[in-house]
Amino acid sequence: MYSSVVSLLTDSGDTKDDLRLPTDDNLLTQIKDGFAEGKDLIVSVMSAMGEEQICGLKDIGPK
Repeated sequence: MYSSVVSLLTDSGDTKDDLRLPTDDNLLTQIKDGFAEGKDLIVSVMSAMGEEQICGLKDIGPK
């Protein structure tokens, strides 16, 4: 089904493969649904005290 870790493309074009899916159910549902629909998504990542997590999502439309 879904992995608990996501692979993201950074602004610089590198991949980031060490972020977990968010625990917020609403945000998690938006990410899963957007991915299933083949949409391009931009996620916001917050970093604090050596930890990073996905904290926001923007839908930029279909691929």
